[in-house]
Amino acid sequence: MHPAVRFGVAILALVVGAAVGALTTFAHASTPPWFLLGGLVVVAAFVLGVRLSVAQPLVTGAAVTAVVGSALVLAMVEGDVVVVAADALGIAWLAGVTLVALGSALWPLPGPRRQGNPSESS
Repeated sequence: MHPAVRFGVAILALVVGAAVGALTTFAHASTPPWFLLGGLVVVAAFVLGVRLSVAQPLVTGAAVTAVVGSALVLAMVEGDVVVVAADALGIAWLAGVTLVALGSALWPLPGPRRQGNPSESS
């Protein structure tokens, strides 16, 4: 992949990842625990989709950074607005989104399958 294309796709992954992270962070406390679990599924699907479709570590890292970063930024909003409460649900969301995003990015993929009969190779 050409470096300019890789950089453009990484920027796209940053923007979409920030949107996914922000939307799921706002929705995680709507109907506990279903939206929290649904948000974690959306995060896993997004990161795995980026990883499997693009297969570039820079792009996958950009997606993970954007999702986790937007959740953490929204958790630290100052003032009267509380997006992520300091209760069990909020802590579960922040820990869950971090673990799911990193787990989806770092989980080992199966290697390419070999053609032929393995007993004939010896």
